[in-house]
Amino acid sequence: MKNKQLLCVLFPLLVACTGQRHQQQVSSESIIEEAVRKGEVLKGEIVPIDTALFRYAYRMRVQGDKAVILDLHNADYYYHVFTYPDFQYQSSFGKRGEGPGESIYVANIRFAGQDTVWVLDDGKGRMYQYSGIAGGKTPKQEKDILLDKRLFRSLDFDLKDASTVVIPDYSGENRFSWASLSSGELLRKSEQIPVSDPELLRESAPAVAQGWNSFVSFSPDKKILVSVTQFGDRLDIYSMASQKHIGELGGDGEPQFKVSPEGYGLPAGRICYYDVQVTDNYIYAIYDGRKFKDIMKLADAYKQGGRILRIFTHEGNVVKTLVLDRPIAGIYVDEAAGLLFGMDVNADEQIVKYSTCNRQYTPSKRRIR
Repeated sequence: MKNKQLLCVLFPLLVACTGQRHQQQVSSESIIEEAVRKGEVLKGEIVPIDTALFRYAYRMRVQGDKAVILDLHNADYYYHVFTYPDFQYQSSFGKRGEGPGESIYVANIRFAGQDTVWVLDDGKGRMYQYSGIAGGKTPKQEKDILLDKRLFRSLDFDLKDASTVVIPDYSGENRFSWASLSSGELLRKSEQIPVSDPELLRESAPAVAQGWNSFVSFSPDKKILVSVTQFGDRLDIYSMASQKHIGELGGDGEPQFKVSPEGYGLPAGRICYYDVQVTDNYIYAIYDGRKFKDIMKLADAYKQGGRILRIFTHEGNVVKTLVLDRPIAGIYVDEAAGLLFGMDVNADEQIVKYSTCNRQYTPSKRRIR
């Protein structure tokens, strides 16, 4: 059942058909095989929790001594609060449903203070603010914001500041939309989708935007915004101050799609990035790289997530590539503690802890391979 449910996450209805350029590269399969042969696979440790909650633990956010985990397929609540780093369960919030204040299909969660979070419900086109994210409290919904109708298909977001949210633009007019957290109004749009075929973008902008579905993350100081593509090997870094843009296209190329006779867009390339987090020092991104045609052959044996952790500088240079012992769908990096937490949606116990060591990586000029 988990595999079938994930189709809604991995394969949104896309209507793009792109011709892509390819680079010579070492495949993700080869990278994993080499790490296994050398005994260089990073081993994870299951983090036990004292209650059975998760069906699809997708994202994890930490603020101080508390963690909130987003569960995409929980039957009752989308969000669960734990103490951090010992993961003692505290409370759940964000009720699933169609009633007032309830959510139909959530996209992400971001802390906006010590005990406050914003969440996004793409199903209703709304954002909710909850306070009381702390031990011994039941989180309370404080704000309910209806997003501008021009912000359709809002599948990820991050907070620029206390008043502004950035959402990948699904209209295809631009790469990002910026909206008010007080009114939901669209404030502006910025950047262009860096597709290699400008004519395709002019002819089928919304379709291309869907094909370039991206995950986003601000650096803690909000100076850079990073975007990675779910269906392509593309990393983009945007400076908020200088407006400088660094784009890196890896060997797996741009998102690739074909159009079915019924007009639906079907992925024709690879599943690539699953999640990205920018820290004070680096960019961490979890990567898969498997071809969709190979994934389909596995059917129910397919394990969702990526095993390759790419670590970049804020300038886009690859400083380290790590191979994990299992596929991970979401990550949280505690750089100070030298820890990586992964969300293993294929298991019953879904929080996995890795020791990445508290260290500075040596910068290099290496690009994505």
